[in-house]
Amino acid sequence: MGSGHSAKPHPAGVAVEAWADTREECLAEAVRALVETFAQVGDAVPDDSVVLVSAEESDAELLAAVLDEVVRQVTARHRVVVDVSVDERTKATEGQVEVRLATVPVEAVTGAVAVREVRFGRAGGVWRAHVEVESLSD
Repeated sequence: MGSGHSAKPHPAGVAVEAWADTREECLAEAVRALVETFAQVGDAVPDDSVVLVSAEESDAELLAAVLDEVVRQVTARHRVVVDVSVDERTKATEGQVEVRLATVPVEAVTGAVAVREVRFGRAGGVWRAHVEVESLSD
């Protein structure tokens, strides 16, 4: 099926959908979709990054933790994620996922966002993510 993402208006803000053949690809697509709801990154070249290592109990908790970090980068560090890579760790750290968020400084973000609802799982042979975000700039 491949991978991709979309965003559409939702009563509380924006609903983000992502899909991919693997969990890791779907996580990355969900991050890209979330960032596109509040920033246009274009060809920005990252100058810093943060690495998260997570072993959340459920897939939805994993997605929520990663998206919370994306939002935290904007609100606490004044940085915007412009690239993401996700790898499943193996051997001694089996079950953990390593997420690298490459960032750039943000001069002016049109609005901060808050993640309100998260669904993430495999359905019909494809990983799917659904995230509802709310703009906090109103």
